[in-house]
Amino acid sequence: MSSTASIAHGPVTLSRPSTWNFDIDRYVNPFLPAPRWHLWPRPVAYMLGHRESPPKPMGNVLIALWSIVGAFCSVALVASVSQRVPSFEARGAPAIIGSFGAAAAIEFGAIDSPFAQPRNAIFSQVIACFIGISISKLFALNPHAEAYTELGGALACALTTAVMILTSTMHPPAGATALLAVTHPQTVALGWFLFPVMLLGVVLMQAVAVLVNNVQRRYPLYWWTSHPLSLPGADIEKASHMGFPSVPSHYEDSLTDVPRQLIVERGCISLPAGVDVTSEEREVLDRISERI
Repeated sequence: MSSTASIAHGPVTLSRPSTWNFDIDRYVNPFLPAPRWHLWPRPVAYMLGHRESPPKPMGNVLIALWSIVGAFCSVALVASVSQRVPSFEARGAPAIIGSFGAAAAIEFGAIDSPFAQPRNAIFSQVIACFIGISISKLFALNPHAEAYTELGGALACALTTAVMILTSTMHPPAGATALLAVTHPQTVALGWFLFPVMLLGVVLMQAVAVLVNNVQRRYPLYWWTSHPLSLPGADIEKASHMGFPSVPSHYEDSLTDVPRQLIVERGCISLPAGVDVTSEEREVLDRISERI
């Protein structure tokens, strides 16, 4: 059967679905349960970002004020704690890695961005550390490694960016972490010890973000994904008895609060972004489109 309908992903119309797409959530999410906020005390769930209704919009003046508080407290806390860890001091670790400045700007000034969500903020830095340190160790095998430091930094940054894209953990400060792991002498000297230094800072910054950003705003929008995760039947029934609305359908809100829709019109089929169809599914959609 010949295809007569085009397929559109958002505003873009495609003649055929793309096969060059890797969605890690397709393989991971089926094994992850939905957050069971109905089992948590309401004040705790609130401070962890759960809302029964969307928060009211805020002007940028209040957002700027809370960003000042959050960025200052988080950077000061990370630096103060890191300076007082004996093992950090023994290895000459810096009080704070420069990429935390960029992370603070995102996690307190742009908390609605996917870049600011915990999954991105945490896993991106783990990826950056692993790639950055690995590249640094690899280049150190060359006796003339210092002459190629800038190339090693560029490679570490490039690979980190690619892996973040494939794992849906994009977080721009992690690119700086990978670069510093190869090019900054004090960071290079840490070697694999850069992992605990970064992880401590990430955890402390996330703790401050959860406390400060939930005073008048909402953070995070989600802990793992903006798409619904499965909820066990027993928990759905228990949540409904406790008065929690819409638990089974959209346990985690989307970034835009707009449901993902598949639209079939005569001569055009619109799919949600990131959704591909098989040839058999496309044939069925084409038949429906032709009958409209």
